[in-house]
Amino acid sequence: MKGQWKTIESVIAGIVILLFVAVLTSTSVHVSSSAEVQGYRALGSAYEKGALRAYASQMDTDAVNSEIAATGYLFGLGHSVTICNATDCVGTVPDSENVWASSLLLSGDEQYAPVEVILYVFRN
Repeated sequence: MKGQWKTIESVIAGIVILLFVAVLTSTSVHVSSSAEVQGYRALGSAYEKGALRAYASQMDTDAVNSEIAATGYLFGLGHSVTICNATDCVGTVPDSENVWASSLLLSGDEQYAPVEVILYVFRN
């Protein structure tokens, strides 16, 4: 009978330890956002349509912004676009509390002139 009680005590102790660990991990707040993932999806979708490369090489942020908005991935989120080449950047960086950035490097349209399209996503 002594062995059975020891087994029951060890099972109860294991349950108490597991409950303690569960309480410790459940109290930490971890906010994961899919805004960055949605930004990459929007950039990828706009790239697959085919017009993003031409607009980015012309440094046309308005056209890139409308292409990205047309994808529908950023519904309920605010966004802005910045396009950078080797010497300068065109566009605005949002003044918001939580901003996620997604970027896409493009080699140019008709000739090699690399540009980076940076998509800033934020909550409204």
